[in-house]
Amino acid sequence: MHSLVRAVIVSAFGLALIAAPARAQQSGAPKIVYVNTQALLDVAPGRVEAESTYKKESDAWSTELNTMSTNIQTMITDYQKAEPTLTDAAKQVRQKAIQAKQLEYSDRQAALQQQAQARQTELMGPVMQAVRDMLDKVRDENGYSLILDSQAVIDGDKNLDITDKVAARLKIAAATKKDSTAKPIKKSPTPPLE
Repeated sequence: MHSLVRAVIVSAFGLALIAAPARAQQSGAPKIVYVNTQALLDVAPGRVEAESTYKKESDAWSTELNTMSTNIQTMITDYQKAEPTLTDAAKQVRQKAIQAKQLEYSDRQAALQQQAQARQTELMGPVMQAVRDMLDKVRDENGYSLILDSQAVIDGDKNLDITDKVAARLKIAAATKKDSTAKPIKKSPTPPLE
């Protein structure tokens, strides 16, 4: 599930990435570069925390679905054992109960998939925004007309790949974010010298 989440994020992010309008006053040929979006997401501030939170929540959802599935399987096994001795009316009652549980399972599974998708977007949104903001900053500072995702580049000059440059800045931003969220150590006041 983790790799599927990452693939979806990279696809959505890669398509939405990058086009900012060229500057009206820009002279000369447009400057076009590209980045590996996955590499940038790997080092983006908040990604580890977002993925950890998502994993904890999705594990709970998986456990819930597994429990429901096990209960349904138990109902089916019990029915199969008892079937030869059941009346037609009793068989119908049990079959309807099994079908109701299967429908409940399907509904819950669909609801959890929607919830998972919404939660993934909520958690990864700030991470993706941090990457977009950094790309905008790098584009502005270097006068790039366009930044493409490397998945959209069939062939290109490796010198146009600015992934390492942007990743280094994202790592600094991530370290700065960690430092700013760390609790400052309280120093006891030093007594005056006599």
